Parts: sequence; structure tokens; C-alpha cells
Amino acid sequence: MFKHFVNSNFRSVTIDVKAPSNQQVNDVKDEAIGVMRKVRGLRLGEVNDFSVNQQEGLMQNYNQTVGVISVGGFFITGLSLFVGAIGIMNIMFVSVKERTREIGVRKAIGAKRRTILMQFLLESSAICLLGGLIGLINAVLLSMLVNQWLPTSVQYDAVVVAIVISLIVGVLAGFAPAWQASKLDPVEALRYE
Repeated sequence: MFKHFVNSNFRSVTIDVKAPSNQQVNDVKDEAIGVMRKVRGLRLGEVNDFSVNQQEGLMQNYNQTVGVISVGGFFITGLSLFVGAIGIMNIMFVSVKERTREIGVRKAIGAKRRTILMQFLLESSAICLLGGLIGLINAVLLSMLVNQWLPTSVQYDAVVVAIVISLIVGVLAGFAPAWQASKLDPVEALRYE
């Protein structure tokens, strides 16, 4: 379960033990104590005649660094979502302007406001979903690259949350343009040049 390395000099012996992951540190520590008690021939109830030093300071620094990176990541993600939503909203407003005559024709032959609204919401959601999938692919590739130096992982629940957030941003960003398109008067839309 653990790797060990023996360093010795003429007065003492040091055994360094490395846990496979941060979650297994306590299990590895207990196993190392059990092995050392057996090597030393200690009976049940006897006090350990050796010491176990754990690098808790290193673990605290690691946890603080991960916390700072997480906060920075959430801030950058929120800012990116906001800027992306504004960009998609502008794209959808331009799309509504360019397709005003088409909307007028569709409304003139009987398309309901709900149908026009859903069309533009689906378009903006598809744009956001495509952007989210491209971002996920980049994240997985970057994680595989960074994993060579630092332990990283991409959890399935994070992938699902990312896809859901992409769809929600698409709906929110596309709602105002879709509402504007659905409210167009067919006569005025057909006259639009």
C-alpha cells in the first residue's frame, strides 16, 4: 500500500513512507505504525519506541494553494460566462435584425410567438453548448498535460454541471433577442429592408 525508502547513518534509521494519494495518508500512517511495532517486537499496550513524523505543514500549504486556485478559478469562470453571455446576446440581436423579413414571413403565414421564441432560444443554447463542449475538451486535454507534474482529475459530475450551466447561459443570453423577435409585428417585419 505504501512505498518506503530507508536512509541510515551510524546512530539512527529513518524510513520515509509515501502515500499513493492525500486521502490515504491516515491509512498509510496506521499501516506504517503497525509494521514498525511488529519489526520492533512491541506487544499490545507497550508504548512505541519510535516516532512518526508527518509533513502536516506541507499538507496545509498544499490545501491553501488549492483553495486560492479554486477561488481564482471560480472568479475567472464567472467573468468568462458573463462576457460570453454578452457576446452571444449581441450575436442573437444581429441575427434577429438580419432575419427580420424571414420572421415577418413566418408570422404572416401563421407562426406563433412561442415558435419564434423557441427557435431563437434553441439557437442561442446550441451556440453556448458548442462553446461549453469545446471548453470541456480543452480542459480534459490540459488536465492530461498538467497531470504529468501535478495530480489532476476531471470528475463526471463537473462535466454534467458544465453542460447544464452552458445551456442555462444560452437560454439567459438568448432570451431578450428571442423575445424581441417574437414580438415583431408581421407587417412591419415584412417592410424591413
